[in-house]
Amino acid sequence: MKLFKLSRLLKIAALFLCMLLIILPVFACNSSEKPPNSENNNNINNNNDDSIKNDVQPDGEDSQPPDESQSRLDVSDDLPDEDFGGSKFNILYLTWGTYTDYYWAAEEIGEVMNDALYRRQRDVGERFNVEIEPIPTDYGTLMTKMGKSVKAGSHDYDMALTHYSNELAALITGNIILDWNKIPHLNFDKPWWSSKNAENEGLALNGKMYLVVSDFVIPDPNVTFFNKDLHKDLSLEDPYQLVRDGKWTYGKMHELAKAAGKDLNGDGQMTDADQYGLVTQLGWYFNSTANSAGLKAVAPDETGRLVYTDEVERIHNAIIAVDDIVNDKTCTFTYAYGAMGDQYISALPLSTGQVLFHWDPLFRALYYRSLDFDYGILPWPKLDDAQSRYYHFSHNGFMVLPQTTPDLDKAGIIVEALSAMSYKYVLPAYYDILMGIKLTRDLDSVEMLNLVYETCVFDPGRNYLEGSDPMCAGFYDLISKGNTDYISYHEKFVGKTQAWLDKFYDKVLELD
Repeated sequence: MKLFKLSRLLKIAALFLCMLLIILPVFACNSSEKPPNSENNNNINNNNDDSIKNDVQPDGEDSQPPDESQSRLDVSDDLPDEDFGGSKFNILYLTWGTYTDYYWAAEEIGEVMNDALYRRQRDVGERFNVEIEPIPTDYGTLMTKMGKSVKAGSHDYDMALTHYSNELAALITGNIILDWNKIPHLNFDKPWWSSKNAENEGLALNGKMYLVVSDFVIPDPNVTFFNKDLHKDLSLEDPYQLVRDGKWTYGKMHELAKAAGKDLNGDGQMTDADQYGLVTQLGWYFNSTANSAGLKAVAPDETGRLVYTDEVERIHNAIIAVDDIVNDKTCTFTYAYGAMGDQYISALPLSTGQVLFHWDPLFRALYYRSLDFDYGILPWPKLDDAQSRYYHFSHNGFMVLPQTTPDLDKAGIIVEALSAMSYKYVLPAYYDILMGIKLTRDLDSVEMLNLVYETCVFDPGRNYLEGSDPMCAGFYDLISKGNTDYISYHEKFVGKTQAWLDKFYDKVLELD
C-alpha cells in the first residue's frame, strides 16, 4: 500500500466527506411489493416523483444534511431480544452476479467492503445467537435444491437469493416459496425496504409478495461509462448537463459517438485499431430497451392479471433508436456475448483509450479504477426529450423463503436485522469501493449514480418470462441482427406470450 503525504490525505478525506453528503441517501432499487392497483401499469412514464425527473440537481445541491451518515446508524430496527440457541440460518445463493464477491466475508482484513460484510454477519449472529451460513449453488440449480428440500420437509435452507429471472416463475407456481406478507417483524416502512419507485409494484401476484429486495440485495443496473479525457479532447457537449436537462437520449448519444469515431491508421477500415464512440456487447443488455423508453413489457391490469404491453409503436421506435447507434459501424464497435470467454470482458475495452462510451453493468466500475485516465458514469439513455425521466432495469435477484420455513419469527428477525445492517454499513461501503479515489474527485458522477439508483425498476415480463419467451427476451435478438421490424415480431409472438401469462396467473390463483 502506498503512503501519502498528510496534506494529500486531508484533501482526499475532505473530498470523500463531500461525496458522502451526496451519496448516502440512495441505494433504493428496493421493492416492497403491494397488491396491484386499479390502473394498468405498462407505461411507467407517468411517475409523479419530482425528485427523479429531468431536473437533476447539479453538484450536490440535492445533498442530505451533514449528519446523514450518523442518522443511518441511529435508525433502530425495533427488533425484540431473541436467543436462537446457536442454530443456523442457511442462505442458499447462486454463484452469479454480485453474490459471489459482495455478500460474504470470512474474516476482517482491513478492506472496507469485506469488513462491512463481515461485521454484518458477525453482529447479527452474536446479537441473536445464530450462525449465518452462506451455501453456494450453481446457476440453474436453485429451484431443484429448494424444491427437494421443501418436498422432503428437511428445512435445509432458511432463505435463498435468486437470479433476476431464471426459475422465478417455477419457484412460485411450484409452491416452493412463501408469501412475505406472512412473515412477522418485517417493517416495510423502514429505509432499508423503502422505494421511491411506485412502478416497482407489479411483481406482487394476487396480493402476495413472493419476491422482495431490501438493502441486503445490491442493485445491479447497466450504465454508460465514458472516457473523460477523450471527451475533453473532442470538445463535445457536457454529458452531465445533457442528463440534467433531460436531453441524454439515444439520438444525442449517437451524435456524440459519431463525432468520436475515427479511422486512426487511415486504412479505410474500422477495426480494433481505431477510435470508437461506443463499444457494447451484442447480447442481453438490449433487453432493457422497452424499460429505457419508460415502459414495462408486462404489467398488471385493473384485475391484477398480467398483460403484455400494447405500446407497440413506442417499443418499435426505441428499437430503431438503439439499432441506429449500435449498428452504425462508423462509430460503434460491437462484440458477441462471451466472445472473450468472460461475458463481461470487452474485445475493445475502455482502458485502451480508444473508446468514448462503453455500455456495461455498473459493478464493472470496480475494474475501471486502475485506469490511467479519468472516466465518468452516466445513465443509460432514454428514448426522447419528451420522456419525463430515465429508467434502469435492475438485474439483481430477489430474496425468497422456502414454503416449509418452520420458525417465521426467526426468519423475519434475521432478515430484518441483515437488511438494517446492510443499510447502515454494507451499501455505504459498496459505494466507497465502487467510486474509488478517482471518482471522489468527480461529484458529477456521484450525482449520476444517485440518479441511476433512484430510477431502477423491475418488470414482470422480464422477471417472470425472460429466457423462456421471445417477447420479453427478443429485443436483443432483433437489435443484434439489425432487425427493426418489431411490429411484425409482436404480431407473431404476442398471442403465445399472453397465453403463457394467463396460464401462469391461473396457477398462482390456485396456490394456498
